[in-house]
Amino acid sequence: MPALPTVAATGEIEVQASDLIGEWKLDDFIVHREDGEAFHWPGVQSGTLIYTASGYVSVAQNRQPLDQPSPEDAQRVSNFYTGNWRLGEEPGMVYHTALQSSAPAVVGQTMRREVALLPDGRLQLSGQGLKERVTLIWSRL
Repeated sequence: MPALPTVAATGEIEVQASDLIGEWKLDDFIVHREDGEAFHWPGVQSGTLIYTASGYVSVAQNRQPLDQPSPEDAQRVSNFYTGNWRLGEEPGMVYHTALQSSAPAVVGQTMRREVALLPDGRLQLSGQGLKERVTLIWSRL
């Protein structure tokens, strides 16, 4: 029987590999600007995150078109990648190594993500995005 998750001091639950396996839907996409601002991308966001027991990950995010997008918003309509995943030896870390991606520069790269299960059962992933640090909140499907 796998070990039960433990509650960290922050109220987040320590993540085991079995906690990640399955399908998740995107609830929130937050960009952390250099000036400290937490910026929510405008428009209706959607996304799917899939972790398999065999070590594959698939991430798909997109948003409905905006009426008058800024140049930056026009470039950030979607993000997709597939790859391999593994939990880090250090608690609270998961690594995604991209095999395919809508951003060719990340193919072959390993992305470090802080991972936590929130008290309400949602999954929080945080790490360096293409430009800024990002946090994504996912609910299990």
